[in-house]
Amino acid sequence: MKKTKRVITILLLLSFLPAIAFSQKKDVVIRIVQDESFLLGDFQTNITLKKKGFKFQILLENTEGVYVFASIEDSVYRFTENSPIQDFSYLKLLELRDDDQFNTNKELNISKTGWSYWFYRDSALWHPFNRKIVGMGPGRNVCTKVIKQLYDVTEGNIVKFKNMRGPLYLLFVAVKDYDENGQPKTELMRRKVKIEWTDED
Repeated sequence: MKKTKRVITILLLLSFLPAIAFSQKKDVVIRIVQDESFLLGDFQTNITLKKKGFKFQILLENTEGVYVFASIEDSVYRFTENSPIQDFSYLKLLELRDDDQFNTNKELNISKTGWSYWFYRDSALWHPFNRKIVGMGPGRNVCTKVIKQLYDVTEGNIVKFKNMRGPLYLLFVAVKDYDENGQPKTELMRRKVKIEWTDED
């Protein structure tokens, strides 16, 4: 009788494994939204925006954030879909200081070497997204970041969209696994974006 109960218990546990595995699936989905929505579904996306504010909508599924490298120089072209990111394990050390709590400044940091880290976790006292986060079920949150201007970290000044003469380049990288020291070990996803501008209203 005990053996039969044990077999039944094991079979029940095994039947739940696929559901448990699915519930722990990690994913990051990114959209850029202005007058229309651009899903970053491929490794590289080229889009054209008006010289005005836009927003990022990011679905974080069982992961707390995404690293963002933004620049007005085309250095992101050195990254291919599968090439290693030289300083991947040191991303945390390359994080730019972000004082834009709850996206109050509505700025996007641009830099030649540093990465922003856009994160959300329930236990944090603040995060760099808009204060309102939309929950989509356990471990699934849609976070929004409105951008009205750029902040050049190297020069320490604000760049208005109306003054943009060239493209904006972005690289998004999400981490799948960390090592025992908390350093990034493997990638979950990467997306590269080139934003060009139109003067149309």
